[in-house]
Amino acid sequence: MQNEVQDQVCSTFMDVVEKLTFMFGEVITKDEVDTIGTPYTLASMSFDGDVKGLLSVAVPTDMTAEIAANILGLEPEDIESEEMKNDALAEMLNVVCGHVIMALVGTGANFKLDSPLTCPVDEMTFSSIQDSDEFVALLLDDSPIFLGLKLEN
Repeated sequence: MQNEVQDQVCSTFMDVVEKLTFMFGEVITKDEVDTIGTPYTLASMSFDGDVKGLLSVAVPTDMTAEIAANILGLEPEDIESEEMKNDALAEMLNVVCGHVIMALVGTGANFKLDSPLTCPVDEMTFSSIQDSDEFVALLLDDSPIFLGLKLEN
């Protein structure tokens, strides 16, 4: 991500996630992240319109229960279904994506969002996330996450 765009995307992400999940974030460098042995879940969604691209977020898999619980007003231990956890992560990304697009293009932006997809992150994918300039690292309630934006011309 370009620095100006990256700053806008990260700021928007943190604002939306704070209001939606009551979780707080800060940008960190990727070398500050210790993720050895931590399974991650990736949510991604593409969008088209005034701006076209793909927005993704990778979070520690055990964090998905907390995200779901905070969105639904429950306790994390009450969220047992993997489907519910993944749906909450996808919904969080969906809300963030709409706000990111409006932050980049303006509140009158014309856009279409595709449905978000979630999947476990394998070792090769995780390595490419860490190596990619399209992803930045953040701490979300003290857990390292990765936020990625790929814009198309």
